[in-house]
Amino acid sequence: MSMHQMLDSLAGARGGAQALPVQLTAKETQTLMWCFKGKTSWEIARIQNCSESTVNFHFSNIRRKFAVRSRSAALLKAIEAGAISVGEVEWRGPHEPD
Repeated sequence: MSMHQMLDSLAGARGGAQALPVQLTAKETQTLMWCFKGKTSWEIARIQNCSESTVNFHFSNIRRKFAVRSRSAALLKAIEAGAISVGEVEWRGPHEPD
């Protein structure tokens, strides 16, 4: 039996304990917000003044925390979990700079 299965069985034995909410860092939250706005890793790196590898590292951590395999799925899970709020996003026209 794998460790994951053992933990799942223990959770079931305790009456189906709820999973802990996902805790995102400020940079992970900011990265997801820029992703929601349609920015690429390269664009997010320029905005956050870091390397593209750092942005991809944040996305890797985000995907791991939400147990998903894509940015889109992570973004959807973050919205569903309330980790980010779509209402926080300020919409701009295509001709306006970010």
